[in-house]
Amino acid sequence: MSVLKKLVEILNNKAKEWDEKNDFRIPKLWDSFGYDGLEKKENSDGTISVNPYKFVARAAEKAVLPYQKEGIDYLQPLSKILSQDRSVFKKPYSSWIEKSSVYGMQIRTFSAWDHDGDKKLELENSFGLKETGTFIKTIALLPLIKKMGFDAIYTLPITKNSTRYKKGEMGSPYAVKNFFELDPVLYDPMADDLSIDEQFKALIEACHILGIRFIIDIIPRTSARDSDFILEHPEWFYWIKIEDLEDYGPPKLTLIKEFTKANEDNIELIYKDPAVQKHIKKFVPSPDRFAPQKWQSIKERYEKDKNLDFFELIEKEIGLTTAPAFSDCLNDPQPPWTDVTYLRLYLDHPVQSAKYVEEDQPPYILFDIIRGNIFKGKKPNKELWEKIANIIVHYQKNFGIDGARIDMGHALPKELEDMIISNARKVDPQFCFIAEELSMDAHKKAKESGYDMIIGDLWAREPRYYQGTLKKVLDILLQLEVPVFAACEIPDSPRAASRLGKREFSRFATVLNFFLPNSVPFVTCGQEVYEVQPMNLGLDPQPESKYMLPKSDPLYGKLAFFDKYALHWTNEGADEMIALIEEVARIRKEYLDFISKENFFKIPHNSKFVLAFGYRLFNEHGKQYLIVVANADILRKRKVSLNLMKAGLFDVGKGRQIDCIYSLKGNKEHMYDFPHITVDMETLDIKILKVK
Repeated sequence: MSVLKKLVEILNNKAKEWDEKNDFRIPKLWDSFGYDGLEKKENSDGTISVNPYKFVARAAEKAVLPYQKEGIDYLQPLSKILSQDRSVFKKPYSSWIEKSSVYGMQIRTFSAWDHDGDKKLELENSFGLKETGTFIKTIALLPLIKKMGFDAIYTLPITKNSTRYKKGEMGSPYAVKNFFELDPVLYDPMADDLSIDEQFKALIEACHILGIRFIIDIIPRTSARDSDFILEHPEWFYWIKIEDLEDYGPPKLTLIKEFTKANEDNIELIYKDPAVQKHIKKFVPSPDRFAPQKWQSIKERYEKDKNLDFFELIEKEIGLTTAPAFSDCLNDPQPPWTDVTYLRLYLDHPVQSAKYVEEDQPPYILFDIIRGNIFKGKKPNKELWEKIANIIVHYQKNFGIDGARIDMGHALPKELEDMIISNARKVDPQFCFIAEELSMDAHKKAKESGYDMIIGDLWAREPRYYQGTLKKVLDILLQLEVPVFAACEIPDSPRAASRLGKREFSRFATVLNFFLPNSVPFVTCGQEVYEVQPMNLGLDPQPESKYMLPKSDPLYGKLAFFDKYALHWTNEGADEMIALIEEVARIRKEYLDFISKENFFKIPHNSKFVLAFGYRLFNEHGKQYLIVVANADILRKRKVSLNLMKAGLFDVGKGRQIDCIYSLKGNKEHMYDFPHITVDMETLDIKILKVK
């Protein structure tokens, strides 16, 4: 029996014990499959009351399991599942992400809700159940993701994170305490007969049955300050005395003033700086060498009692702690990242800077050390490298994941980066790698390193549409050797619905992103319900961006990366936004084989705010065209006249039919007098025309 079927059986049994008088509420939007429980009740606040066990079971029974094929192991990468049918799968490993539509989520947030209505999100509510998101509750939302046309899910880290030096209520998912264990917060007591690994397996099975790939986020350069690795390998970390923690941080340079990074030209000056010399002296040997007897005592006590906090004992009895990480940029105003530290990738100092430190200098964190891709030692930490290079393999072999984004992959030694990628591709040749490259200029480097795509920076360019720069984006995209995320927001950026134009801009950009060339449509969870509160303030933060919600909102001032947070699923108009995504995803899917760089063409227009482009369609009906017209102007309506001759479409003469198959603002009227198509465009409007 599959894990998913076992889960359904468990939930159905528990559903019988549920007191139907209990008022367990979920957003109405979660019911995308037609829940038929007799206790179902619609409420005036945009929620419905359900039996939670029965709701998840019915979601699987009605919208997932009917698509399951007998004899298929769904706990393997989808590429392997599809390759069993040669008529379905014929393309090389790198192609599937190019044709995908990706939904990005933080599971802890995505399926969270105040189920008992007490205005709080609790790890155990009045029903004894979890209100933060879980693997199990996320299964019930897969039909909604599928309905919106997404065939891949990208998740923020799902690994066990630390709460010792946590930011906010929950701690950051990027403060990874153990790379090989799942975050216990994502465990759901609804299925307490299943381990957390089994609950995750049920989610993966459900995704693969629906044809949805699963992409995870791994963080190989840093770890939580109290990493589980410390007990066996304290030498893999950088240590300072507790007493030096208060004034610890990136050294403020006086000899170099500009905002830059360490390189071969400035490394000598960096090490001559008095602030750097003072900083380096704070570092001490690892606790096993600093205080061997105390270290041995701590290890022996922990072996007898695993409930002891070994890291707390190190801090209290030895007086040492791991050094917080900080940015690799010189003169970066960011404070140190107090919840994470860097992993020690080399057992000696970098070759370029070793001559500037004493021979007995303990391992230290500095701007050059961070950049392991450039500043390398002679002694790679081979055992650590093996661990790091097999993180993805662990999730491939145990759960059948399909892809990964490598956090700070650009800061890894090339040899280690190659190990990570090659190890994963040995297991699954079609495994997808996403590079954390936020500059379009990095596309060649990413391609050469073995990545299938980069994140890019459309999330920053698109909200600045009012500058009239979107037309340039088309030229940039066509030059890239790997695709980028077509996104108007990502988990680290401000929300699209909070930018200039608010919801109007969010709708406009969301539609446009399904048709841009050489890109992968990406929607961040919450975008479909006009969420305005950012998940994090890491990129392009706006004034007062932490306080986008009204003060009366229970989630005011909270950030999903660090706090208990639920999306505003009951926002007015959210159902219309979901319907919009569903419609444009359907159109994209219908013409997906033709949406490529090779079939792309531009139609010249003299306004910097008007984008007009299309794709050539060659099929059994002959030569056809799909044309996208967008008015990226928030102030002016426009009558747009397109000269098809200037686009090289000489064959679109008499006998051709032109239909408007989509209009964002509803008006599908247009005039055609060869070679001109004339359309009336509202502000932030998009029309899609088909020439046949």
